[in-house]
Amino acid sequence: MKSLRYLGLLFILLSAMEKYGQAGVLSDKTKNLFGLFGNKPPSTDKPPSSSDEPCYCSCGVRNGESRIVGGQTTSVNEFPWIARLSYLNKFYCGGTLINDRYVLTAAHCVKGFMWFMIKVTFGEHDRCTEKGPETRYVVRIMTGDFSFLNFNNDIALLRLNERVPLGDTIRPICLPLMLNNEYVGTNAIVSGWGTLQENGKPSCLLQEVEVPVMSLQACRNTSYSPRMISDNMLCAGYREGKKDSCQGDSGGPLIAEREDKKYELIGIVSWGDGCARKNKPGVYTRVTRYMDWILKNSRDGCFCEHN
Repeated sequence: MKSLRYLGLLFILLSAMEKYGQAGVLSDKTKNLFGLFGNKPPSTDKPPSSSDEPCYCSCGVRNGESRIVGGQTTSVNEFPWIARLSYLNKFYCGGTLINDRYVLTAAHCVKGFMWFMIKVTFGEHDRCTEKGPETRYVVRIMTGDFSFLNFNNDIALLRLNERVPLGDTIRPICLPLMLNNEYVGTNAIVSGWGTLQENGKPSCLLQEVEVPVMSLQACRNTSYSPRMISDNMLCAGYREGKKDSCQGDSGGPLIAEREDKKYELIGIVSWGDGCARKNKPGVYTRVTRYMDWILKNSRDGCFCEHN
C-alpha cells in the first residue's frame, strides 16, 4: 500500500532516465536509479564545523496574510522556505530550507540517486516558467537508518554547494521548539507541486492544503495496520479523505503556526495509500524525533535567530 505514492516518483524518474539515456548520459536506468554506480559522496568522519558567520534573518515568516487553506494555489513566495528538487532536470520531490546551507527532504527522494545530479531550486512559484530563480546543487546527502520496506526514518539532509542568499523571497523555516509536542488537533499546512489528484500530472503552480494532525493511536486505528505506523511518523488528514498531499509532494514541508505567528516544520511528506482516500491519511516523518541529528549535521550552516 505505502508503495503507491512512491510509484509516482519512480515513474517520473524512469521517464527522465529514459530520455537522457538515449543521449549516453545514463545508459542503465535501473542501476542508476538504485545507486549501483557508487554514487555516494566520499565518506568522512569529520563532522561539519559550526558557522562563525552571523545570520541576520528571521525564520518561519510567511509572506502575506494567514488564511484558512482548503486546497488551492499559494500566493507568490507565500512559503519562502519551499524548495523544488530536480533529477536530470526533471521535477520529482520537494524540500525545506532550514538554514543558508541545508535542505531537509525525505530519504526516499534521494537514497540511491546520484547526488551530483540533484538540483535544488528556491524562490519559485510557477515551476513551468522559463525564469531562473535561485538554484543550488547537492554536494552531500545524509540519511539515517531508512528502508523502503517500512519507510521508517524517512528523512534526509542535503548540503548545498553554495550558501543561499536569504531575504523576503527565500527564508528558512523554523525548527520545532518543543520536542515533546505531539501537535494533535493542530491544523497544519502542507505545500508542494505534486499532482492535484491521484495519478494526475504535477502542478505548475505551488499548492497548499490544510490538514489536521491525528494522534498516533487514531492513525493506527485507520485502514493502516498498527505496525505500519512507527513512533517516528506523524499522520495528518481527514477520515473522509478529500484533502491530502499527493504524488510529487514527497519530501516537502508540513508546517504549523506557533504562538509568535512564525511557522515551524513538524513533518516531511513521506507516504500514503493513494491520495485523499477515505480513512487513509497522509503519513509524514515526525521532525521532533530527529532534532539532535539535524542540528549535529547542519551546524556549519547559518541558522536564523529564534530558530
